[in-house]
Amino acid sequence: MNSNKTILIVDDSQFNIQILSDILQEKSYKIALAKSGEMALEFVKAQKPDLILLDIMMPDLNGFEVCKSLKNNQKTANIPIIFISGLDKSKDIVKGFQAGAVDYIVKPFQKEVVLARVNTHLKLNETQKKLEKTNNELKKLLDEVKYLSFHDEMTDLYNRRYFENELDRLSNSRQLPITIFVADIDRLKFINDNYGHNKGDQYIKAAADILKRSTRSEDIVARIGGDEFAIILTESGFEAAKIIFDRIRANVIEYNNRNQLVESLEISIGFSIKVKDDENIDNIFQQADEMMYNNKGKNTTLKKYNFSSY
Repeated sequence: MNSNKTILIVDDSQFNIQILSDILQEKSYKIALAKSGEMALEFVKAQKPDLILLDIMMPDLNGFEVCKSLKNNQKTANIPIIFISGLDKSKDIVKGFQAGAVDYIVKPFQKEVVLARVNTHLKLNETQKKLEKTNNELKKLLDEVKYLSFHDEMTDLYNRRYFENELDRLSNSRQLPITIFVADIDRLKFINDNYGHNKGDQYIKAAADILKRSTRSEDIVARIGGDEFAIILTESGFEAAKIIFDRIRANVIEYNNRNQLVESLEISIGFSIKVKDDENIDNIFQQADEMMYNNKGKNTTLKKYNFSSY
């Protein structure tokens, strides 16, 4: 392991550099040298060492200033820094730790102490990196599980579970008016029976894409059944619903004109609006569902819908 680790020694004293180099080379560490704080910062910009042995008393930037600079940079903040100094006053040691150092070695150097502390902090840093990698992988996995639990695998829309959770959340919401759309693909069974389920899946994906493109980023679009979809619009009444409705119909027409299909894609749509606190959100959904089924298979245009109740 040692042969892969680079240690940067920062000291304006050639005598100290030589002693530390001799000690560390016994364990086959790669050694890099900087005789000033500025040289150290330039080196770290070009190549990140695995650990830094940093002198405190230097003519340009002192060790405390170099350490703070490195710790304030996200790219170098995790490099372990061990201060090396003839200063052994407790206030200087505390100041070193406050600057971000992980340890403190007092001159004159004792080989066993130097090697033990260097080895310890290299191992700790390596372990920390592994833990961070594991945590990131775990977080990514948990995010993926959460995403899959609330999204439909085929269409990437929200699934029925998420939709029903949102209905529960909005049941007592004051984000009125709340509009619920229900949409269903016409004649999908006919397409599946005559052209195969792979072809039917293409229609489901196309419908999902149309509904997603027809709505706003804040709207909830879900696949709640085989060929059934639902949309929730919060703080949106009839005018917003009409706009969404028009977009869906226009996008369906565009899709049919643009593609050579075995059967035209038709989507039946119904919607209902909750305008009062005491209205039951489940009833609103049922009203939207009934409206959709009443127009099922009629290739209904906007003008044929009865909006007189809004």
